[in-house]
Amino acid sequence: MAATLNKQELFGRAIKLLVKKYPAPPPPETRPVLDELVYALCRENTTSPLAQDAFKRLKDDFHDWNEIRVSTVAEVSHALRGLPDAGSKAKRLIDFLQEFFEGDYTFSMEGMEKKGQKQVAKQLARYQGVTDFAVAWVLQRSLGGHSIPLDDASIRVLRRLKVIDDEVDDNESLRGTVEHYVSKADGYEFTEAIAALAMQICKDGMPECNKCPLNKDCPTAQVMLNKKAKPKAK
Repeated sequence: MAATLNKQELFGRAIKLLVKKYPAPPPPETRPVLDELVYALCRENTTSPLAQDAFKRLKDDFHDWNEIRVSTVAEVSHALRGLPDAGSKAKRLIDFLQEFFEGDYTFSMEGMEKKGQKQVAKQLARYQGVTDFAVAWVLQRSLGGHSIPLDDASIRVLRRLKVIDDEVDDNESLRGTVEHYVSKADGYEFTEAIAALAMQICKDGMPECNKCPLNKDCPTAQVMLNKKAKPKAK
């Protein structure tokens, strides 16, 4: 029980500190479900401003989703330039659009929002190239669900905070843990803020713990800062 309370308190403090340092941009206008899914594929492991720029280039550089479907990975990755793993994201996007188009030769998800969220999640997860992050993103942004999308970057931050187990590799299980502590009302701001923290401070490799707003609560930061504080032996 004590561990549960400690995690609850930690998530509560983390949300307040992160939102203060990284205020979320205003939510964009509601997109069609298919557009939101494509945007989610861009947004994974980066921040919304960078994803928004890449998504806009996709819409500007290509006539429609079908043109992207028949384009090369190099052509699509050029539109996604500036995103991490732009080449692999471009391939996943093409693979998804190809499989989706072969279903009924259209690019429409009209009526998807009227289905139950579990049904939508299962349907989207079946497409190649669609990750658990993208599915959770659509549930949160398009369907108003209590869903916290977790990518590798946000999971890295949460592991360093020791609020999720290192031994658990299943994203769906990890997401269930986080959704237990982060309310639906805080989901949007939490998702935006933790992405900013992951990209700017809690980086892969060497995090800049001295700049982190969570360093007083983060066990990993305490270890890193203590190492730096110890004087070198003569």
